Amino acid sequence: MSSYSHDSDGPKSFTIAWIATSALLAAFVLGLLVFPPLYDAPKGEASSMVLFVGRFHPILLHLPVGILSVLCLFELICSTQRGEQKYGEASLLMLILGAAGSVLAVLAGIMLSREGGYVGGNFSLHQTMGLVGTAGVLIALVVRLMAMGRESMELLNAYRALYFISFGIMGLGAHFGGNMSHGNKFLTEHAPAAVKGPMVAMEKWMLSFVEKPKAEPKTEPAPEPKADVAEKPTPAPASSGMPAPAAPTTPAPAAPAGGGEKLVFQHVILPVLTAKCNKCHCEEKSKGDLRMDTYEMAIKGGENGKNFVAGNLKDSLSITRIMLPDSDDEHMPPEGKDQLTPEEIALLKWWVEQGASGTQKVGEAKFPAELQATVDGILKG
Repeated sequence: MSSYSHDSDGPKSFTIAWIATSALLAAFVLGLLVFPPLYDAPKGEASSMVLFVGRFHPILLHLPVGILSVLCLFELICSTQRGEQKYGEASLLMLILGAAGSVLAVLAGIMLSREGGYVGGNFSLHQTMGLVGTAGVLIALVVRLMAMGRESMELLNAYRALYFISFGIMGLGAHFGGNMSHGNKFLTEHAPAAVKGPMVAMEKWMLSFVEKPKAEPKTEPAPEPKADVAEKPTPAPASSGMPAPAAPTTPAPAAPAGGGEKLVFQHVILPVLTAKCNKCHCEEKSKGDLRMDTYEMAIKGGENGKNFVAGNLKDSLSITRIMLPDSDDEHMPPEGKDQLTPEEIALLKWWVEQGASGTQKVGEAKFPAELQATVDGILKG
């Protein structure tokens, strides 16, 4: 077994580091016992204090990510005996701080999930990989302390392998957390084609392990068109000497006007909701128990009331919150998110006033003249 030597005469005990590590392990285990991870909607309401702490999750998670990222560089330097002698204790300090931040971020995230609205494949992978990655970092911390106490390069190499794997798992978990906040296309939308394809395929493969297959809507096969039977010409009397008249031709039916078979909600209203609302109100993340990714869910509403009430703008919660001043805490979309344009707001209001139908066809709808350009743009997009 190869070893390295500190500048001091004998191996160090790292008592303080062991005490800190034991405290982190105890906090992690006890925290999970008190707040076990949930993968379904919470059954009861969480206390205000739990939600208050939980909402620090987005803040807390950035600190350990930054520290552990820098640690990757230090561990590469420490892979040699000379580097370990010089920077090993600095790496240990960063590892303890990164592990502590990871424990806090994971527990705050689990508390935040008590708020409700966090379901789906992205959430499942985000939470699971966060837990596994944090557990791996804690185990790696124990291995590093053992290796430093024994001055064993073999144990240090084993530690580094475990650490890099754990940090990679945490990174993937962070990616799926980003999908929850920004949508599945956020990272891949502008990626080069050679990179985008494998990334999307890998993401779908991972999601397939935690998502239930979605049932495809059943559609009745379209009846085959009946062949037009040409009318038989009436034979002319043999004595007339006149030729038989030509068979009449049936003109082909005219193609429906553009958008005639498209639905107002599905092809005009839903794209607006998808772009401006559904990053927080969809299957993956239903804030306030509200989803607007299907007609039925959009009409149903959430925990705060009815979402779209046919013919009634005043009682349609989404409309009233969209119309609030930007400075109002209940204004939707929240500050910092893409806001609806005046034309999009007018379009939603028009749709509600017309009855908030889910079956009305675009070809039959009478859009206001000032909104026609917006509608055409949405249909072409």
